Amino acid sequence: MNVGLYSAPNELYIEHIRKCINKLEIISPVFEYTIQRIFSLEDKKIQNLLTDMIVFHDIGKLTENWQKNLGEKLPSHAPIGAAYLYKKFVKNDTLDDLKNAIVFAVAIHHTDSGLLGDNIERPYVQAIMDGIVRNDGKIEWASGIETLSVEFFPIELNELTIEDLKNMARGLRIWARSGGFLEQHKKRIQASLIHHILKLCDISAASERKEYQKEDDENYYGGWLMVEEIKNYVENIRQRGI
Repeated sequence: MNVGLYSAPNELYIEHIRKCINKLEIISPVFEYTIQRIFSLEDKKIQNLLTDMIVFHDIGKLTENWQKNLGEKLPSHAPIGAAYLYKKFVKNDTLDDLKNAIVFAVAIHHTDSGLLGDNIERPYVQAIMDGIVRNDGKIEWASGIETLSVEFFPIELNELTIEDLKNMARGLRIWARSGGFLEQHKKRIQASLIHHILKLCDISAASERKEYQKEDDENYYGGWLMVEEIKNYVENIRQRGI
């Protein structure tokens, strides 16, 4: 097991990803029909694409600078996963609305802001400022990634560059802003749906971390309450499915 790679203090990276996959298995049946309807899809590949989203949404946490600064001021990691998924989707096929919505959701999953955020407007500048890019333009990964299976760290990630971040950002802007007013509105709804699913998986999986535990009533209406409500929502879905 990769004992030196973490998703948060005291939580192994793989442990968090596996928890997120488990949450997706619980949540996705609830949203299956809605996804098919809003994307006009009846495709068994939907689950595979959502799984890709979950597996790679936090891949940016495996950069050298992120792992070195664990628990302190952390570099942005969401655009790295988005850039990899964009590159993967383009390589394997043309991008449809679902794939673009997945990339969009991953890019903003820690910002909750749309096109105004640096994660989509200029992630390549952000990556340079955060010190996660080598002099040759490639992403600088942490030592220990070789212990991960290709399921969680495909060999292609070693070739991810700052140019891929640029391509992702440009592609998402074109997708989000193309078409008429109604078409753009539809894309916002699509991205919001996928972003909602990702957040449910990510937050409910992280809900057992110490920083999300309630300590007193002062933070009841802050982050703790939101996490507690999401955790309970996902647990209720799980119980109904038993």
